[in-house]
Amino acid sequence: MVLRDRPEYFSFEGSDPDRLAATLTGWTSRVLVKPISTEGIYYKCAWANAGAMSIGHSHYDGQLLVESEGVGDQLVFVMPQKGRVDIRVGDRTICSSPERGAIIEGSRRITALSLSSREHMAVAIERAALCRHLSEMVEVPVSGGLEFSPEFDLLSGPGSAIARIAATLQAGLAGSAPLRKSPLALTRLSEALMQMILETLPHRFSEKMRRAASPVPRHVKKAIEFMTANLSKPMTLVEVAVACGVSSRTLQQGFRQFKNTTPMNYLQHLRLEAFREELVEARPGQSVAEVALSWGFTHMGRLATDYRNRFGELPSQTLRSPSVRR
Repeated sequence: MVLRDRPEYFSFEGSDPDRLAATLTGWTSRVLVKPISTEGIYYKCAWANAGAMSIGHSHYDGQLLVESEGVGDQLVFVMPQKGRVDIRVGDRTICSSPERGAIIEGSRRITALSLSSREHMAVAIERAALCRHLSEMVEVPVSGGLEFSPEFDLLSGPGSAIARIAATLQAGLAGSAPLRKSPLALTRLSEALMQMILETLPHRFSEKMRRAASPVPRHVKKAIEFMTANLSKPMTLVEVAVACGVSSRTLQQGFRQFKNTTPMNYLQHLRLEAFREELVEARPGQSVAEVALSWGFTHMGRLATDYRNRFGELPSQTLRSPSVRR
């Protein structure tokens, strides 16, 4: 995952493959670097960490093979600016070049072969952060692998816009780091990058996003309004259906067609959001259990699992983390 205890900005250069491997391992899973010629290698890399996102710029000279055990619970978007590298992920090979970007996801073994001078940007984003952003866009809980198409065009269309936003973030987080002095601008640029990625690059939830853009029928809207207005109160599917003037079956069908979930799962999604918001704003001494009970959560173990799947951390971590407080 993106490590939040890493320095905000870190640069390194040299010719020792073992040092390069050790440094890269500190940012992702275990990495091995193997020069494949007697001429040796040279590298110059810089990485900036910004919450759930890391962005780096790397330059490599020489022929080398890089092996990794995967990228774990993050997605890595590789945008070459010079040279070519063949990236093998599982049983598929991606030919990454200034014309074609690569997307790496999950824990499948990776081998990358570079036979010439190479330069690229790379953006690593926690999968949980992308899922949270996507959940807000489609208004239903999203979890699991996003399964992006592994390649994207960098010369035109969305890919070139994504590369430009990434370059702006990378430049703003390097040197004197002007974006660090404007947290709001940094947040909006980071969100714009995630929004662009999710809206324009094909992935497992692209169809859900298209459906979410469709007009939602009145009884589904009314159900959501009723749930929101009575969020802290116990309620059943029948009670929600009666409040909307439709049958339970009709309500179920409406939510499945337009929200890709059930009414009760949607209610759970709303309550988790409200629970998190109160944890962020909790007063000193307030406990997770106290906040949970106020939102109708009585099974702490199940709540912890659902919360971690939704937000990428435990409720106790949100409660004690000053970084999430506004």
